[in-house]
Amino acid sequence: MSQEPDNTTVRIFSARACAAPLEKAAKLFEEQTGIKVEISVCSRHCAKPVAEEATGETGGDDFLLEIADAGIHDLAIAGAEYLLDDGEVRGIVQRGQRRTIAYRNSAIIVPAGNPKNIRCVEDMARPGVRVGVSVIDCLKGLWEDICGRLNLLDKIRKNICYYANGCIAIVEAVATSEVDAAFAWTAFKHLEPERIEIIEMPKEQQVLRGTCVGMLSFTKEPESAKRFMDFLASPESRKFYKEYGWVVT
Repeated sequence: MSQEPDNTTVRIFSARACAAPLEKAAKLFEEQTGIKVEISVCSRHCAKPVAEEATGETGGDDFLLEIADAGIHDLAIAGAEYLLDDGEVRGIVQRGQRRTIAYRNSAIIVPAGNPKNIRCVEDMARPGVRVGVSVIDCLKGLWEDICGRLNLLDKIRKNICYYANGCIAIVEAVATSEVDAAFAWTAFKHLEPERIEIIEMPKEQQVLRGTCVGMLSFTKEPESAKRFMDFLASPESRKFYKEYGWVVT
């Protein structure tokens, strides 16, 4: 049963690719508690809806910089735990005030139709296959985590021709055939369902990273923020993440 609004607003800063299930969870939370949830999504290099290659001009931490520059949010949702580790070290995220909501599973993404017939990581090492990786945010270092297990670092590195500024940029690079394949998450299918395909990896090759929420050091509503943070880690909320392809344990 919904409650009357209590005029409290919890402000959340979210990575763009994590926003879809968050919006559904926030709506249910508002209905149950009467507490309003206001969501902002990152809008710098990491979220531009174009195939943007990294130039070295950004510091590689636009997510945290945008949160710190705004200074108005109560919670932050990141696509990888290491981002909130960095946030804690820099005093942006409160120590010990974090929850893991769900996990995203590594995958290969290819243009619709899969023109290079990529079926596994080994196929990305074939001569002439153009590979893309992201150098910031949730995908940073993912290609090494996967290829290191398979002793394919040298072979895959030779084919990397595109270093993207974030997950939205790497998805667009694949969707527009700027590259033939890229390392990503299975949950990215909902971002471009008509223009990309997901190639799943065998279980022993999969890498999971957590989508997590942390309370920020400048929160104005710590009690309400904690209620929503706990709600995001509940089965009620996690069902929305599962709907969008996250792994729920």
